[in-house]
Amino acid sequence: MLKNQDIICFGFADWDNPYRTNQHHLMERLSRTNKVLFIESLGLRRPTFQKKDVARILRRLKGWSKGVRKKGENLYVFSPLVVPFHRYSIVRRFNRWFLKSQLDHIVRKYAFKCPIIWSYIPNAVEFLGRWNEKLSIYHCVDDLSANPLIPRETVLALEKQFLSRVNVVFTTSKELYLEKSKHNPRTYYMPNVAEFGHFHKAMHEDTAIPEDIACIPSPRLGFIGAISRYKLDFDMIHDIAIRHPEWSLVLIGAKGEGEKAVDLGKLEQAKNIHIPGGRPYAALPGYLKGFDVCLLPNVLNEYTRNMFPMKFFEYMAAGKPIVATELAALAEFKDYFYVSRTPKEFEDNICKALKENNPAVREERVKLAKKYTWETRIDEMSAVIEKALPLTLPSSASRSKVLPARGEEKSKA
Repeated sequence: MLKNQDIICFGFADWDNPYRTNQHHLMERLSRTNKVLFIESLGLRRPTFQKKDVARILRRLKGWSKGVRKKGENLYVFSPLVVPFHRYSIVRRFNRWFLKSQLDHIVRKYAFKCPIIWSYIPNAVEFLGRWNEKLSIYHCVDDLSANPLIPRETVLALEKQFLSRVNVVFTTSKELYLEKSKHNPRTYYMPNVAEFGHFHKAMHEDTAIPEDIACIPSPRLGFIGAISRYKLDFDMIHDIAIRHPEWSLVLIGAKGEGEKAVDLGKLEQAKNIHIPGGRPYAALPGYLKGFDVCLLPNVLNEYTRNMFPMKFFEYMAAGKPIVATELAALAEFKDYFYVSRTPKEFEDNICKALKENNPAVREERVKLAKKYTWETRIDEMSAVIEKALPLTLPSSASRSKVLPARGEEKSKA
């Protein structure tokens, strides 16, 4: 694992967000052997001024007023105050000036010297060279420009600049790798992984199924994640529920995340569709234990074509049968889940998954999940970073060479 480095991370979410993503898992673990400053979301999305957005603005103001918060021995978190309308150049200029003054003070106060800049957002390009960084990393986990609330052209322009200047790019799907490697030769394919030990608790005898779903009739078909139209196929979910009143569909997560309004439409009308909302990370293994089949009912669009759902290996660690739409990022794992090319095939695959009674198949899923852990991923990323540390920014001459994707140059993790 990477050691004795100062890391400044630009995240795309708040640190205390109940839904833990790559940035939370990686920075928490890296802070055990390095000093980490985590800068919360700079607000790429346009505010919708719904109740949830107003609440978040108030939380951000409260967080900013507290200054830097210490979340661990070597982990510091800062909530920057920014104007969220990034499509306007005057707003971006103001934010850059205001952020620079805030962050310069923090970098000096906490002695972040020659740091590694690790960013999940392209607007961190404005800080390259600011603190004499020894290395810069773009960790691209989604096609941000495809989010309906993000100004597409602005983000694409920032990302193009960022890609051309950073030393290392990590992508979580092969689609993202193929696109980003056109702009930077030091691009590596590193698919999402899971906290195996945590989600494997779903197979432990002493893990209890939470009461709020234990009372729901079986069989239970479950999903955990953002319940948003641009991510999930609402029509397919509803139609399956109507055709199979004997099935209970349980959708756990934030409603309307990343959208202008929370509109679940027909999903809230079906009696056998249950949407209890988000649940704490610590409680998720219990919910997985209560599912008979795990679902990835994603709609196929520009956003989902480029994503690798973190919940895939979380489901795998629980040993559960998985029925999913044909996501490109999961193609290499097609032998471990039920691939569905049409809504009818998705429905038929649920029937097959419910009849599954093969302990050996369950163990194969668990065996695969054990290979895709945060510890393994950090070791792989650390090896890339340590090799890149002596290098300068990529020259124009080197940009014609594209590195092979992870898995093509060596065996899978």
